[in-house]
Amino acid sequence: MIKYNISAYGAPRSPEYGTECEVRVRLQSGWACGVHRVADNCTHFFSFLGVPYAAQPIGERRFRELEPVEPWNDFYDATYERPICPQYDVLYGRLQESHQMNEACIYANIHVPLKALPVYRVRPPALVPQPPHQAGLSENENDPGLPILVFIHGGGFAFGSGGIGLHGPEFLMRKDVIVITFNYRLNVFGFLSLNSSSIPGNNGLRDVVTLLQWVQVNAKSFGGDPNNVTLAGQSAGASIAHLISMSKAADGLFQRVILMSGTGLPNFFTSSPAYAELVANSFLSNLGINATDPEDIHRQLIATPIEDIMESNKLLQEYFGLVVFAPVVETPFPGVTTILDEDPEILMAKGCGINIPMLVGFTNAECETFRHNFEKFDILSRLKENPLLMLSPSLIFKLPPKNALDLAQKVNKRYFDGVPTLDKYIKSCSDAYYIYPAIKFAKIRASMKGAPVFLYQYSYEADFSVIKESMDLDYKGAGHIEDMTFIFRANAMEDVKGFSPPTQQDKLMANWMTTFVKDFIDCNDPTCNKHYVSSWPPVDYHMTVQYQNIEMPKFYHFTELTEEQQDMVQFFDSLQNRIS
Repeated sequence: MIKYNISAYGAPRSPEYGTECEVRVRLQSGWACGVHRVADNCTHFFSFLGVPYAAQPIGERRFRELEPVEPWNDFYDATYERPICPQYDVLYGRLQESHQMNEACIYANIHVPLKALPVYRVRPPALVPQPPHQAGLSENENDPGLPILVFIHGGGFAFGSGGIGLHGPEFLMRKDVIVITFNYRLNVFGFLSLNSSSIPGNNGLRDVVTLLQWVQVNAKSFGGDPNNVTLAGQSAGASIAHLISMSKAADGLFQRVILMSGTGLPNFFTSSPAYAELVANSFLSNLGINATDPEDIHRQLIATPIEDIMESNKLLQEYFGLVVFAPVVETPFPGVTTILDEDPEILMAKGCGINIPMLVGFTNAECETFRHNFEKFDILSRLKENPLLMLSPSLIFKLPPKNALDLAQKVNKRYFDGVPTLDKYIKSCSDAYYIYPAIKFAKIRASMKGAPVFLYQYSYEADFSVIKESMDLDYKGAGHIEDMTFIFRANAMEDVKGFSPPTQQDKLMANWMTTFVKDFIDCNDPTCNKHYVSSWPPVDYHMTVQYQNIEMPKFYHFTELTEEQQDMVQFFDSLQNRIS
């Protein structure tokens, strides 16, 4: 019988455990035991689950920048996932298999194709009895290793996780890519800002940089190439990826970026310090903390029970909606890694991150995914009470109230034309928060003549839509998150009543999407491995914006913006031009 001692991370370890490892890897912090897995009865790979990439931010470390993980002497059990970060989940529901939450949540999941690990065994370990498969002792030191995809989960900076319930690596394991998903601090813990050295804001962004630094140190242990890292994200995760790509703190940590339904252009959120102060004051008021000295507030928050903090966070989410705490323009402080020192639009104008190739996408019916949230939020009544909600938060905090109200009326007229409906609001939401920012960003980058930017619209209607089925929705087109479900496998859906194996066409789409991703990883071009002229050129500033319309597998449809899209872009450009 194995006796475990429990580490500070809540992870069992044992001297005897190494003899039972299916696979083990030697990290900088110590040995870890992983698990052998099989996708679709044919693709063998290894997973190392719940691996701590930093010391857990508990106790006095709450709100601090992450510190290095403490080494361990025995074997770390990396065969199961650990708790997700504290959150109030109002979207994913059953798609998050784990609902155990803990402030000790700084974990990564690393998924490795069978042949990637050093000392590769010719036959799968599950088929032939043999000693544990060991990584970290490469037979070919000249082999650079496989490329690595680091993926940042979405969730409005407030909820979500890197768990395999929604981010299963199975589709990508066929493409010879090492996949890393992870948790980072969310909501209050990740994005509360008191504009002080103790709580400067952007802890969630710093967590991502810490993870990327950890990857650089440990990549070769997994058979990965630290000089071939792709950073990707969806929704808020995409916004984080874009913001980090413009930060000096992340220089050299990755080579290219994939943005799915989100950019660093503050549209569905605002990086305004004034907004961050407003939200912080509301949060502290809910807790009954009325001190004015940031250090005194910090001490009180350290002593506040997690239940009280999360209750205050919940109240704010129910009042503000999906996004409350968000990235903020920081004041630099000694001893604190600055991530966002200027407004994202200023950073873009300065050319920050211009040499990083980008693959940028949106879906054609983005906000349909949030229909039930809007109904619960009673968005139409709230719009009637406060027309400013028609505007992006960024515009609201950059304009005088009267000017902002004038612009809100313009949006109201364009999308509602006197007859407010939820369908019309969903259309305005899709355009303003996702489609316009993606197109605008692609245009700006193309105008600066930097690294290429490839743009896509995802409009495939799946035979089995993970989003429609899990959220009980029915709409035309592809909603928010749907493109991601054909790059990552939603394993949580296997236990849902009515779930059936994917159709042949859905399988083809998963292969189609992951091929684009793999090609982009291989050569900064999503169609580079074809033997004929590329059907997906980058956005060219001298031409009308063009994009790949992904509507069927194995079918190229490279097209210009429709007249409706061009008109929409001109409309939102006119609103942005009102900012002096």
